[in-house]
Amino acid sequence: MSLANRVEELALHRLVLVGILVLLAMLGLFLTNISVSNARWYWSAMFPAFGLISICHELTKPRIEGSHLLQMLRQVLHWLGPIVAVRIVFLELARGQMDADSVALVTLLLLATTTFLAGVNFEPGFLWIGGLLAFLTVAGTEFEAYLWGISGVAMTAVALAIISAIFLRRHRRAKTPLTPLAS
Repeated sequence: MSLANRVEELALHRLVLVGILVLLAMLGLFLTNISVSNARWYWSAMFPAFGLISICHELTKPRIEGSHLLQMLRQVLHWLGPIVAVRIVFLELARGQMDADSVALVTLLLLATTTFLAGVNFEPGFLWIGGLLAFLTVAGTEFEAYLWGISGVAMTAVALAIISAIFLRRHRRAKTPLTPLAS
């Protein structure tokens, strides 16, 4: 496989990953406005889900004796710690100190910060994912009325990325010449 094909495949893989993570975050924003009790559990699951993706990236790195297990433990704590903050934010919602829109945006900002710091400490690819989530938080604050439209664009982008990935794989398979079997 040529270098250009590997770079293209890596970029496409990252695009699909970002699309899925952004879609999950947008789903959490809407769920918070629709069903607070389900949203609390959903957001509490988002941090471990993002963490699993980060840990999978960690597992693909070359192993250094002894430090790999410690790094994994640090990642687990990094991603599980903010769940306490999410629970506190939802407690403030239950007590009437915050409304559902504010809880959704604060939780997304917590996820953005946690993701950004995962990029600083573990996998640099998470830096720009955290930045994108922070941008979505600001966009959600400024354009809350248009959030459904923004989510439609995000879902369309994810669908296009997945369809593009499927077509690229099929195109590559079709271009690969078949070698005749030796008798």
